[in-house]
Amino acid sequence: MQLLQYNLTHPYPRSKLFTTITLVLVTLVLPVLVIVNIATVGQELVPSLRGDFQQNDTVPLWWETTPLSPLFRRKPPPCQPKDLGKGDTFRLSPSLFEYKVLSSWRTNRTKLKSEDEGRIEYRGGSFGACFVYDIRFDLSFIESTQSLTVGISCPDYPVRAFLETRVVFATEHSKDVIGQFYGYDVHLIDFVDEDSRDYRRVVFDVLDVISTDSLSILDGAITQWLSLSARASVSNESNFISTDMVGIGGNTSANGENKMGEAEIYRDTISNLMRAVQHAVELDLGNPSSENIFTNSSAVNSTFSPNLPPTGIAPRDWVGRNSFRYDRVEEPYFTFAQMLRAGVPANITTALGNLTGLPGNSTMVTNYLCPSYQPRPISSLLVNVFIGTATMFLSAWTAWMSVTAMLAKRIAGPCVTCTCGTHLDPEGQPTRCDHSHAIVVSGLTTGLVSPPSNMPSQASTESVLTEEKGLATKIPVSKRFRKLEQWALGFKDYICAHFMSCVTSPAWIVRLIE
Repeated sequence: MQLLQYNLTHPYPRSKLFTTITLVLVTLVLPVLVIVNIATVGQELVPSLRGDFQQNDTVPLWWETTPLSPLFRRKPPPCQPKDLGKGDTFRLSPSLFEYKVLSSWRTNRTKLKSEDEGRIEYRGGSFGACFVYDIRFDLSFIESTQSLTVGISCPDYPVRAFLETRVVFATEHSKDVIGQFYGYDVHLIDFVDEDSRDYRRVVFDVLDVISTDSLSILDGAITQWLSLSARASVSNESNFISTDMVGIGGNTSANGENKMGEAEIYRDTISNLMRAVQHAVELDLGNPSSENIFTNSSAVNSTFSPNLPPTGIAPRDWVGRNSFRYDRVEEPYFTFAQMLRAGVPANITTALGNLTGLPGNSTMVTNYLCPSYQPRPISSLLVNVFIGTATMFLSAWTAWMSVTAMLAKRIAGPCVTCTCGTHLDPEGQPTRCDHSHAIVVSGLTTGLVSPPSNMPSQASTESVLTEEKGLATKIPVSKRFRKLEQWALGFKDYICAHFMSCVTSPAWIVRLIE
C-alpha cells in the first residue's frame, strides 16, 4: 500500500517522488512551526504595575532578542491612564515636594468657563511647562514655624492645572521640610555622601542655610510679632502684593505697590527665602529658568541679597541660630546668604550648576496598570505550543494535499485502455483517452470509437469482446440488458473522469451484467 493515496485507495502516480518530497518538507517545516509557536504562545499577557506609561512588549527570555518575535506577537493593549483632578496630591519624579491640585481644565482656551473644569486624563506627560507665579509667606510665632505656599500654573493641556505646594521651615527638625523628607530620624545624609553633587543634598542644604537666616531674624523674641503673612508675585522680581502682621500691640497691613509697611525691614529676609524655594520648586517641576541657582552657579549673587543687619541691631544677634548641618554663620560673615555669595560653604557652592541624579523628565510618580508579556508556566507552555503546532501543521497538510492532488491529475497516466477486439489496434498498443471521452469497449456498443468496417455483424444477437490478460472472449448479451449495460458503462465513465481510476480491462462490467 502506498503512503499517499487518493480516496478509494487509488495511489498517486510517481508515489516515491511525492512521498520523498513530503517527508523532506515535514522535516523542515515542523521545527519551524514549533519555534514560531514558542515565540507566539510562549508568553501570556498579565496585568502589572509600571512606573511609566509604556507597554511592556519584551519577554525576559532568549527569544526576546529575535527580531521576528515582536512581529509574531500581538501588540499589548495600552496602559490604563490616570485621572487628575481637584484635591489630588502627588509627587513628581525628582520627588522634592508634594503638590496639591487646586483645579484642572479640559481645554486650551485662553478664556476659561466653569464647565471646562473637571478631572483630566493623565498619560505620563511632563510637567516641564509649569512655572511658579505666586508665593505666600506665613510666620507663626506660636508654632515656631515659617511656611511658604507656592502657587504653580500648568498652562498646557492635557496637564492644564493650578497647583500648590507648601514648604514648612522650623527650628525643630521633625517639623521642618528637611526632617520630614524621609522621616524624623531618617536623614538624607545617610543615603548620599555629604560632599556629593546629588541634587537632593544640594537643594536641602541651600534651604537649610537660607531658612536659618529667616528663622533667626524673624524670631518672635526679637520682632514681638505673633504672626506675619506676606504674599508676593515672583514671575519676575519679587513684587509683594500684600503684607499682614498681627502683634502684641495690634495689627498692621500693607497692600499693593510692593510695600510691606512695618515689615519692610524683613523684605530681604523673606525675599531670599522665597527665591530659594521658587528655584527649588522649578527644579522639581523640570522647568528651571536660566537664572536658577541650582543650574547656574553664577546666578547666586543676583538671586540673594546679603541681608545685612540694619542699623541699631548687633551684627552677631542678627543671625544667632545654628543650621541643621552647618552650625553658625562663619566670621567675618553676618548671614548665610552673605556666605553663599562669597562661595561658602564650598561643598554647596561648588555643586551648584553641576548637580547629579536629577531625572531627565519630571512626571507624576504613580503606577499604571499595563498588560505585559510574561513567560507561561512550563505546563501551560507545552500545551499551548502543542495545540498551536498541531493546528498549523494540519492547515499546512491540507494545503499540501490540495496542491499535490492538482499536480497528480496533470501527470497521471491513461484512465482506460480503449480496445475493440483484436482488430482495433493491429500492433497491440493501447489507445490513450482522456477524461472527456466515454468508456469504449469492443463490440457493437455505443462508444466514441466505431468498430472496424470489416467486422462481421449479427442480426439477432450482439457480442461484447473483452480483452483481459491478452485473452479474448465472446459473451452474448440479450437486448433486454442493453439499458443495464449502458448504465454500467456510464457509471464507469463517471468513475474514470472524476477519480482517475485507471482500468485496463472492463471485465468488471461483464461480471456486473452477468
